Amino acid sequence: MIDKLNNIFSKLELSWIDSYSKIDSSNDYLHLISIFPNLEQIFQDGNKNDREEFQRTVRHIFRLFKIFFLIKNGEFIHETLSQESLNVIREKLLKQDTQNELVIPIILMYHDIGRLVNKKDHPFYSYKLISDENLINPFGLSNIEKLLINKVIQYHLLFATIYTGESTFYGVYSLLNDTEVNKILINTNNANRFIDLLEIFTYIDILGYSYARIYDHYIAYYDEINTKLKDILYLWSDKTRAMKKALNYSREWIEWRIAGGLRIFQYINTQPYLTKNFYFERIKESIDEDVELISNTINWDDLKEKYLITTMKIQIKYGLAMLMLLAFDKFFRGQLEKVIKSLIILLCFGYYLQKKLRRELAEMMNIYGISISRVYLIGGNGIESLKNN
Repeated sequence: MIDKLNNIFSKLELSWIDSYSKIDSSNDYLHLISIFPNLEQIFQDGNKNDREEFQRTVRHIFRLFKIFFLIKNGEFIHETLSQESLNVIREKLLKQDTQNELVIPIILMYHDIGRLVNKKDHPFYSYKLISDENLINPFGLSNIEKLLINKVIQYHLLFATIYTGESTFYGVYSLLNDTEVNKILINTNNANRFIDLLEIFTYIDILGYSYARIYDHYIAYYDEINTKLKDILYLWSDKTRAMKKALNYSREWIEWRIAGGLRIFQYINTQPYLTKNFYFERIKESIDEDVELISNTINWDDLKEKYLITTMKIQIKYGLAMLMLLAFDKFFRGQLEKVIKSLIILLCFGYYLQKKLRRELAEMMNIYGISISRVYLIGGNGIESLKNN
């Protein structure tokens, strides 16, 4: 399979992939589908139901494979990445490739097929299609490799959304309560491989869009996310301890998450003065008398511990940057302190909304005499228990 894929993509240029409007009618597309014939009907249905989304998905897959082989062969260059960073990414890829060279290509091919069914929750629908239709059975994988692929695909947004601030480390709640993920976590080597696959996939996935920007500082942050996720998941058999650690790590990243709402994660260290501390200080300085609308204190640490720590349980996948729309009705380059303040107020609003919802659910249960052992709140990274949280 690898040789066939390499034959297809070795002769293609990224410029052609990014510009050719009829990739799905090319011979290269037909050759690709011949390697993965169980996707033919899914793609046909997707093309019929949403032509635009189908084209986007196919173009993304083509670009992913081209990037994958360029990195693997040490031939990839990127205008915002140093050679040192590219070497690190390549080493991470090759480490996974040596264990089974089929795993990453299969993830690349199948990870977004759920978009042809449900764009809003496509990782889950990709996983569901693969599981329900046994789509990866023909590739001679071991049971643990099939499980790893399924779960990497289901949770493939985890790394990126923790980095951008849309999610937090508390999002591992879904993983810890996923019985299939628990089968992976039983074995430390498999747990490490799961997180490492998520990381290397995320690099390739980001680069799978022609407009994507990725910088050297991503390497350090992704490495930190990798380490913290492993620290949490190693405690999988004691979920209380694991979630406590997840919340502590999320607390450490509160300023980063708010700054992420400003989309600053792309620009950290791109100029000497644009350090994370520069942005964090702007956040703290933005706390003035206006914040008394939501708090009796203007002390940043008090505000963070009393109100913002609870919002770390709220996962806003694809949504944190949209808070600017809620605050100002548009995206714009405005006074940094004003924008930060609005984001903080909206996050605190989320805290109050969560608190009010919990109270009203409890009152409703009492009124109607409902006895429910566990009530759930749906979040961006899965289901969060109101009873325990």
